[in-house]
Amino acid sequence: MQGMRFAFLTCERFPQLWDDDQHAAEELRRRGHSVDAVIWNAPGVLAHLEGFDVVVMRNPWDWFNHREAFRAFLESLTSLRARVVNDARTLIEFADKTYLTRLEAKGVAVVPTVQLAPEELNGALASTLAARNWKRAVLKPAFTANAIGAQVFDAHEVKDVLARAASVPLARGEKWLVQPFIASIAEGERSFIFFGGAFSHAVIKVPKAGDWRVQHDYGGVATAFVPDEAAVKQASALLALAAPGTVYARVDAVDIGGKLHLMEFEVVEPELFFRHDPQSVVRFADQLLR
Repeated sequence: MQGMRFAFLTCERFPQLWDDDQHAAEELRRRGHSVDAVIWNAPGVLAHLEGFDVVVMRNPWDWFNHREAFRAFLESLTSLRARVVNDARTLIEFADKTYLTRLEAKGVAVVPTVQLAPEELNGALASTLAARNWKRAVLKPAFTANAIGAQVFDAHEVKDVLARAASVPLARGEKWLVQPFIASIAEGERSFIFFGGAFSHAVIKVPKAGDWRVQHDYGGVATAFVPDEAAVKQASALLALAAPGTVYARVDAVDIGGKLHLMEFEVVEPELFFRHDPQSVVRFADQLLR
């Protein structure tokens, strides 16, 4: 096979890619292909990307500071000559977490989610909790990452939560999401990574003591784990219902009553935890080249 030109999209903070993704880039280079790290919002980036065969969304992890620009960038990828991975329409569809209510309507087992427009928040947050009998809940913007702007609160704290939410900068028309707080998050959020719809590997992300956020920035720790066959089957079923045909996907799930429920469905720019399974970069490269 003649060498292909890959662009791995990243951001100014990681101009040479996040450390983990450098392993994936090296695997492709080892096979005779070229991989360039390309900053997604650099001047003239779209013209530059036309020179590549494949454009892979990897580390554009400042996008939530440039919400409107990132949305526009995703739209522009639909007309790019190069193959975009995952495909641009999938990136657009899953760029904000309003997909959770769409997936729930399709029969996907998701953590129960209610969408509220900004103008509805003051009047509807308390009534939503009362109607659902949620004693403890999570409020977060639909278009964000890394738990930025998210709050966990008890039902009697709605007034304080609304005051803090008012200071969170949102793009025009951006929704809020309300969910019950899932206590089993303290035991860890399980992330199942798939390439081409086939299970690759998994990690469990555990928050630090006294916190609920599993992300590394807040002291969360991710470790490799080997899920049992039943868990892989459940995660595979979630993926098959949510978005079949993805090149890469990460199914983040928690246990509710002995059954996996989707917390987030990451197909835009997920961390893929290559470092926790050395063979995962081989499987990722295989799938890209297919």
